[in-house]
Amino acid sequence: MINLCKQVIPYVLLILAYSFNGNYLMAFIMVILHEYIHYFTARHFGYKDGSVKILPFGAVLRLNNIDQASVIEEVTILLSGPIFNLVLAVIFYILSLYLNYGILKSLVFTNVCLGIFNLVPTLPLDGGRILRALLSAFKTYRVANIITIITSITIGCIFMLYYIFCFFRGQINFTFGIIAIYIIYYSIKEKERIAYIIMSDIIKKKFRFMKKGYMNNKILSIYCKESLLKALSLVEKNRYIILIVLDEDMQMLKIIYESEIIEGIKNYGNISLNDYVKASERK
Repeated sequence: MINLCKQVIPYVLLILAYSFNGNYLMAFIMVILHEYIHYFTARHFGYKDGSVKILPFGAVLRLNNIDQASVIEEVTILLSGPIFNLVLAVIFYILSLYLNYGILKSLVFTNVCLGIFNLVPTLPLDGGRILRALLSAFKTYRVANIITIITSITIGCIFMLYYIFCFFRGQINFTFGIIAIYIIYYSIKEKERIAYIIMSDIIKKKFRFMKKGYMNNKILSIYCKESLLKALSLVEKNRYIILIVLDEDMQMLKIIYESEIIEGIKNYGNISLNDYVKASERK
């Protein structure tokens, strides 16, 4: 299934009015192929429910159950698109040595650009998602997201400064400017969704556990005066967190599981763990 982002139509009209040529159509086709390589790789690992969304500067594959993938599976799925483009670039380059067709050189350039650009560690590009997946293997999911978002916003700002620099030199590239703006916008929106992403991941862990039949655990001790949101920030993507709530004397007050954190936030808001223990005891 293909979904069209609402910003695509005005962007396409701008390109048509400004500097349309056959290279845009060729690049568009390569982008679609890139995303379907992601899709077929995901199907290989058993993740079939998804759609391709057309964005102003490309496309992105939305897989509804990708959160159930292991780090290795997710990174493999994400790398498959850029690797496909770089392999195509090599093939077209070899062909261009024997066939004197201008389109072959354009295809080499297009695929090299797509392959390398998608590895830049910014969201929503493959590179940003790969960075987040790798960080989540040894960092809490919240920390992995924050590092990825900061990296993404920083690179987006660098792109924007470069676009402004080129603009004042008379080198106008609307596409590059739109890419910079979209990276910054998407990264800020992703920052606002961190808590919801973590809660969604906690819920989906049940299906991941049932699919594999096992899951690694991690036991942490947490001070009772910390908040439920602080407890939520300790959640990791690939391990099930068990929290032991301790008081000032290092005495255990309660053992809390991931699902209880969500229920506590839903029922009581962001209260302290001490208040949550008391509230749960009154039930």
